Amino acid sequence: MIDIQKLADQLGLEAEDYTELIDLYIETTKSDLEDLKTALVDQDAKEVHRKSHSIKGSSGNMGLMELYETAKEIDDNARADNLEGLEELVLSFSKQFQKLAQEIA
Repeated sequence: MIDIQKLADQLGLEAEDYTELIDLYIETTKSDLEDLKTALVDQDAKEVHRKSHSIKGSSGNMGLMELYETAKEIDDNARADNLEGLEELVLSFSKQFQKLAQEIA
């Protein structure tokens, strides 16, 4: 279960402000995740890197370290032009992200 107050405190924000930001994060990440999946199907390592890097940064900025770590692993592999096995990591990220989105809704 996500603790909005704890995450807000860690970032020096009020819970209400954090809630607004997490709503924006969910909306943006949902779109970036779809683009990431498409890039992976297309075997476009550069685009996988670009999208995973964006997701990694926003996840870290929101204090969502589990999502950050998974996105970092995807990003590191894509930056090295290694897309092998990333489907499983993207699926893992997607599941973690969906869980977060459901908890926030």
